[in-house]
Amino acid sequence: MMKLTIIGNGYTAQFLANDALRYGYEVSMITRNISNPKKNIHYINFFDSNNVEKKLINENVISTVPFNEESLDPVLKKYRKSISLNNNIIIYYSATSVYGSGIVDESSKPSPKYKRGITRLSCEKEWIKANSHTSIFRISGIYGPNRHPMIKYLKGDNKVIVKEDYISNRIHVEDLSSLTLKYIKNKYTEKILNISDQKKVSSYDAIKFVCNELNLVEPKIVRYNPKKASKMLKSFYEVNRTVKSNIINHTISYKFKYPDYKFALLGLTKSLLDSD
Repeated sequence: MMKLTIIGNGYTAQFLANDALRYGYEVSMITRNISNPKKNIHYINFFDSNNVEKKLINENVISTVPFNEESLDPVLKKYRKSISLNNNIIIYYSATSVYGSGIVDESSKPSPKYKRGITRLSCEKEWIKANSHTSIFRISGIYGPNRHPMIKYLKGDNKVIVKEDYISNRIHVEDLSSLTLKYIKNKYTEKILNISDQKKVSSYDAIKFVCNELNLVEPKIVRYNPKKASKMLKSFYEVNRTVKSNIINHTISYKFKYPDYKFALLGLTKSLLDSD
């Protein structure tokens, strides 16, 4: 039986763990938060050093943990030596914020403009220093059940920020999970992998499409104003990139379950309305 240790217990980690169980993996989760444990997942407290070290040395490992308030990777800060001794597959979930503007793929040189991307790139380098065969997954904006803009819309907020020629890059959590598990199963050894669907559509156009299909009031446009934007908002809207993945399209030949954001968003919205 394939063994998988996931570090972190957030949105993506929980989806990944449940997906791995369905594929027959033995799943362990290292976390500081073991509230509401799920059946058949072996939970280990992050500070239980002896048991954590055994997992990090001997099993396939995925870290979904972001950098901390000190801009450091908390996993490497505590368990760098254990990571360095691992000969299995190691995946670090990073972000496409390490890139600059324009069309980028895995061969593009990182050029982050804002602190989030700069810190992410620094963490990537530290993971590779800790273990040279670490695979870096640079992930676009993750969406899926209970995490998408139509939740806010259906609660009464139909405002959508629009910036001319700006396109978001996204990935459905189910595609992210399936790609990850396929990567482990086939024992790929790529150093860098961009995780992003390959169809371009703006957030406004996607939400408008859903509204038209479901006879909802069209979204209200709010023009992006850099003078009023926070640093976080600027980090999203002032770096306009199109993320391509040569690895997904050629090496892995993965077929996306949700290749088109607007249709995926429509399905998620229908599910939300049906559940009310």
